[in-house]
Amino acid sequence: MNTTGYKQQKTPNQIQSAQKAKKYILLILGISWAFGFTATTLFDFSDPIANTVIMLVFAFIPAILGFTLNKKEGGHWKDLKFFKPSFKGAFYAFLIPILYFGIVISTQIFLDIRTQPDFSKIGSSFVTILFLAIGYPITAILILGEEIGWRGYLQEKIIDGFGSFKGILLLGLVWGIWHLPIALQGSNFPNHPYIEAFITYPLVGMALSLIIAYLGFNRYSIFIAVLLHTSNNYFGSILLAITETKDEFMHAMIFNVFYIDIILIFGYLWWKKTIRKTA
Repeated sequence: MNTTGYKQQKTPNQIQSAQKAKKYILLILGISWAFGFTATTLFDFSDPIANTVIMLVFAFIPAILGFTLNKKEGGHWKDLKFFKPSFKGAFYAFLIPILYFGIVISTQIFLDIRTQPDFSKIGSSFVTILFLAIGYPITAILILGEEIGWRGYLQEKIIDGFGSFKGILLLGLVWGIWHLPIALQGSNFPNHPYIEAFITYPLVGMALSLIIAYLGFNRYSIFIAVLLHTSNNYFGSILLAITETKDEFMHAMIFNVFYIDIILIFGYLWWKKTIRKTA
């Protein structure tokens, strides 16, 4: 039998998963962009109150949509991956963002792109510990609003429908461009919002999605994603807050290069692990 050029046919379950993934992607981008672009046009995004309200609503749209579709499809809350993660996976999810942010910021300080850290900006040791004890859990709750949608609802379906490697990259890309209404306000790179929106966020989305998929390979729990995403946002914000940017463009480029490195490293690890499983 000649199998040259033969393309394996998808099973009915894979076709259904792909359809559900496409539906979620179209809905989440449509709803989120409609709200985000409208809100940032009508209100002053630089105003702290308006900024907080817009960010809160925007962050929970993925969860609301994920819960809605999951219930409509007859799913249980455990279908959204609400179960205990492995200790090893949770530990690495907490630690890895601290390590790569530390490397990036140290590299920028070495290249004289950022200033030396000023720890007085976060107060005394007691204030720092208190800030960590309160701030990290609050950030995690906000992050859960995103991850219920991205990892709880979408990840398994997009992997089943598009394959382990392509599916995770697609998920990361969608997650990245989902941030467009916020990113175009120059949240991280005020002078280079287009770099932030169309380059940095897609790279961040793919990089973090690969790490999350890799760490949760054997027993995926939504809390793997919550811990990694929270550590990325929380500790990253602290490291950026205690230093100042001297050259925003180079600051952005170095971050982009590091995220490309993460994509290559964890992309290879994820590909190797999934190929081994299917071999």
